[in-house]
Amino acid sequence: MRTLLACLIALMAAALPAQEVKKPKSEFPAEGLATFRLRVRSIPTIQVKINGATLTLGVDTGCQGTGVLTPRGAAKCDVTEAFTVPSMGNSGRSENTFGYVEKLEAGGAVWRDFHISIMPLDGMELDGLIGADILFEKPFYMDLANKVMTLGKTPDTSSAHEIPCYSRGGHCGVNIEVEGQKVPMIVDSGASKSYMSSLKFKGKTTFKGYVPVATVRGVSLTRVETCQIKSLRIGGVPLTGVEFNRDQEHNLLGDDFLRAHPIAIDMASRRLWLFESQTAAKARVEPTEAPKAAVKPAPAVEPAK
Repeated sequence: MRTLLACLIALMAAALPAQEVKKPKSEFPAEGLATFRLRVRSIPTIQVKINGATLTLGVDTGCQGTGVLTPRGAAKCDVTEAFTVPSMGNSGRSENTFGYVEKLEAGGAVWRDFHISIMPLDGMELDGLIGADILFEKPFYMDLANKVMTLGKTPDTSSAHEIPCYSRGGHCGVNIEVEGQKVPMIVDSGASKSYMSSLKFKGKTTFKGYVPVATVRGVSLTRVETCQIKSLRIGGVPLTGVEFNRDQEHNLLGDDFLRAHPIAIDMASRRLWLFESQTAAKARVEPTEAPKAAVKPAPAVEPAK
């Protein structure tokens, strides 16, 4: 009897339709551009309004879906649990909790009627994260050096270097060349540093010590080993201003890469543009005028006696 009852319950559960995770419906200004002023903490952050409440969210291109709200952030904007979905991750089988958002306002644009994940972000003093579904729905531009981000249009790309990119689980993927070998990377603004897995780089490393690293699971001390890379290129051009830490499984272009190189991404056309760092450009600008020679004052003339 117990076996029969268990089978009936399993059949009933299988017959239930899977809960649909709603994607946001976006409304952009007439010019089609949403502009954001970034605050850079451990990762870039922006101020948004969800259901009328002001929240601070991290900008995380490596976050799947629309994003994440912490339980505290969800309480601020009155987003309650709508349903849970079973999932499999690095830590085994678990459940993802989703809440319903009526309205998100940021940068002059509005996103309505969607679901967002609810989970703690231990070690991060944020109300949540904005994810790839919102950031890459339209053309995306980020300049961390000047703390600017835009959604909706790319700037003038005539002087930028164009590189093919691809979608990898909703993320932006791009290939780089490490000592002549192709290595697939994810552009991840939610990572403060860039990482390369031991599978992709088997060369020498330099031990830098232990640092506290915050993740969604908490804060832990992590051994830092920097990869000693001799040749590093992206799209055929040298990749500068980025240092890779050895990681067990992740290949990420993090915020050190984004600080050195403003980027634009159009996921619909699978194109990424790499702009020259403004810091490097300023360093090469020569003065337009030669410095003027210092003029010495004429010696005082004594009056005739």
